[in-house]
Amino acid sequence: MKRLEKVFLALCAVAAVQAISVADAYASPARSLMQELDTDKDGLISLKEAVRHTGLLRNFGLIDDNEDGKLSEAELAKSKLTPGNEKLTASE
Repeated sequence: MKRLEKVFLALCAVAAVQAISVADAYASPARSLMQELDTDKDGLISLKEAVRHTGLLRNFGLIDDNEDGKLSEAELAKSKLTPGNEKLTASE
């Protein structure tokens, strides 16, 4: 009986890892960029952090609606210039 419990727990663990992987694959481009570039974890991408992503850096000033020099996840999600958003708008 103990062996069956161990096998069941292992299968549950594998299913959980796969579910997390699928969720990450379908994350919005804005959330993906935020996770990748927001190194200080303040919820904003500064110009200094955006330097690591040339596609984002190219349109930084156009995406920054409130002109505070930082990009929020909302600004990234709203702009068609955010890398990855063009795929979402083309399929709609």
